[in-house]
Amino acid sequence: MSATPLPSLRADLLLVHAPAVFDFRKRRDMYFPFLGTSGDVPITPLYEYFPVGFKTLQRFLGERGHDVRILNLASLFVRYPHLDADSVLRALDAPIVGIDLHWMIHVQGALDIARRLKAVRPDVKVLLGGISATYYAEELVRYPFVDWVMGGYDTHVPMAELLDRFRRGESVEGIPNLFYKDDSGTPRKTGLTYLPNTFACGIDWSTQPVAPKTKGLPIRELLSTQNAGCAYNCPWCGGSRDAFRRIFGRKKAMARKPQEEIRYELETIKRLENASSYHFYSVGSYNESPSGLTHFLDRIAETSLKSISFEQFHLTPDETLQQMARLGSRVSITLSPESHDPRIATLSGRGVYSNEEMESWIERALGYGIHSIDVWYFVGMPEQTRESAMDTVVYCERLLERFKGKNVNPMICPMVPFLDPASNIFESPERYGYKVFFRTAEEHRRGMERASLVNRMNYETKWLPRQELIETGYLSIRRLMEAKAAAGMLPGSAVRRYNERIDDALAFGREVFAADSLTDPRERERALDGLGDEIARRNEMVLFAGVANQAMPINRQVGGRWFDELGWDPAVLDDVASG
Repeated sequence: MSATPLPSLRADLLLVHAPAVFDFRKRRDMYFPFLGTSGDVPITPLYEYFPVGFKTLQRFLGERGHDVRILNLASLFVRYPHLDADSVLRALDAPIVGIDLHWMIHVQGALDIARRLKAVRPDVKVLLGGISATYYAEELVRYPFVDWVMGGYDTHVPMAELLDRFRRGESVEGIPNLFYKDDSGTPRKTGLTYLPNTFACGIDWSTQPVAPKTKGLPIRELLSTQNAGCAYNCPWCGGSRDAFRRIFGRKKAMARKPQEEIRYELETIKRLENASSYHFYSVGSYNESPSGLTHFLDRIAETSLKSISFEQFHLTPDETLQQMARLGSRVSITLSPESHDPRIATLSGRGVYSNEEMESWIERALGYGIHSIDVWYFVGMPEQTRESAMDTVVYCERLLERFKGKNVNPMICPMVPFLDPASNIFESPERYGYKVFFRTAEEHRRGMERASLVNRMNYETKWLPRQELIETGYLSIRRLMEAKAAAGMLPGSAVRRYNERIDDALAFGREVFAADSLTDPRERERALDGLGDEIARRNEMVLFAGVANQAMPINRQVGGRWFDELGWDPAVLDDVASG
């Protein structure tokens, strides 16, 4: 660990993003198996991605006179593994530290940061926020190391009021959406009363984190979220129409970013150095109205972005495909049928087109000039058996053969480790053929500390018990990667290395699961200790050697991604880490 102290990191509000498990660097009793991330941007199993609400809050509150900074502890600790965690926490010089609990995967890390921060800095006010924090707000505010929980999908105005009152030394009573403790320590709540029809503000993308000096391929991506909520109702999703209404208690299941804010956001990209080397990911573009999407596409056309991807729920109409193809950047479209089987796809909230309709649409889209099509499938859906999941891979092989050389990329991903709280299946698991193991935030936190990924899973299905679900996910990815090598989509050598790591994760994961499932605590501890060196060695490879995903199965350096906000200047961190 470093002996050189970090300089103070000063702010009125410091927004902190937690790794999924805070003390991952010291754990010899917790295995992070290799799988390769599933999304556009490679991340580790610590899930370094923070919600874009951090960026909109930083701008909104900054324009109102508050100094707001972002610190991504997940990225910081992966990039600088020898930094002392408590020394980092002691260097935080902010009266309020906001920690996101947007995705439930961060529950252990978020709560452990809150606990540790209160231990070294009892004067700091600890604030949680995000969609999962809102769902569990009344439970979270009861933790002794959590002062406040700010609920809501758009917290900008309540946060501004909170900072203003805190600066003036006034009571926080009555601030919309706030869960807090009164002077006696009794939990109180104002209620979710700030529920605007508009959503957030535009992000300033004109500056990006400094990328590390590396000969590898840098990870350069920006994104835009034009709305909160969803027009659709996939039963496994915590952001679905029903879940949004359930969490926030409003009838309307959508709130849209104003067009002037979208315009602001895209204007800032024009000022970004080397903007032509960035990929742009349009999140939730399937929720846009035709006029809203047209406005968005017109603004995108004014940028010099290298490539752009759009998520689509339905098959994009031909007229829109043609408009997208004229943008001047390489355009990709992501579809998520979830399963090749139309019944399973429908039960999963999709099933709005047949395989034949999708294949015909892909031909047209490519013919219009769309650069690539990504097609996503899940493992863990209703009525999905191992045989059905492997049949999905067979269908993917068919797609690879039909569109060989045409940038059509099918991918498959197990839904691990959590089924989203507030999703329809989470609320009524028996109705869908599911079993949920963790209900409360505390149960999820404890679950995240289990040694085996199997025991960290918060659900299983009638058709795929937890261990079989995970192994089916591995085997389906393995076979699909082999098919891509055979089709010439990926280098055979890269796929062999990737699949060797899958084979190792399958075999070693069974050993860890067996040890972690021993009922006697002392026997379990001894068994895991016996595996400790091998766990640590594998974790080192997954968490510090670089990041990869299915689309590009090679290790790439952490740092320089839009969410790699490391707090301090990299030169300072390099000096401290080497000191």
